[in-house]
Amino acid sequence: MPRRLVDSHGAFRLLLALPWIGMLIQFARLHSWGLLIGQSGEWAVRMLILTLAVSPARIVMKQLHMGPHWPMWLLKRRRELGMACFLYALLHLSIYLVRQWNINVVLFDMKFIEYATGWIGFVMLLALAITSNDASVHWLGIWWKPLQRLVYVSAIAIFLHWYLIRQDHSGLWLHLLPLVALEGYRVIYNYRHPAGMKH
Repeated sequence: MPRRLVDSHGAFRLLLALPWIGMLIQFARLHSWGLLIGQSGEWAVRMLILTLAVSPARIVMKQLHMGPHWPMWLLKRRRELGMACFLYALLHLSIYLVRQWNINVVLFDMKFIEYATGWIGFVMLLALAITSNDASVHWLGIWWKPLQRLVYVSAIAIFLHWYLIRQDHSGLWLHLLPLVALEGYRVIYNYRHPAGMKH
């Protein structure tokens, strides 16, 4: 039973939705739009980090001889993590638009780099979400993988958005450094094993 629960995609999606449920409960109690915007943005970043961490984490798992199950389990959930990232980013943007409730204010904000980087990151996440299905993989062919690498450009834009919009950067570095460490390990591993398996 525990193994079936761990392997259940439905249970994994429910787990990804728990922060969203918690935010709604907190909003119903406090009615704080600012808190909701901040939390939804942070969870979008966390899901993005988890998505990007899948490949280096799989390398670590293989190095630790954790068997074929867990690296494959993680790989099969990368798409769900990516969609969760997009949905939390969509929630973040939707709350911002509802709070502003004025298209002129939104267009005015877009002139500033702290808002422009957020829009750039979201548009790229949208493109990735639209093309994350099997039909898009077949339709785009060899162009699908290069398109998916836009996630790194999106990540840079989103981290810049966070850095520029917040005055306290401690949370940003706390989120970013583990990903940098994992990606650094991945680069070193691939350099030392150029003929190894693609991750």
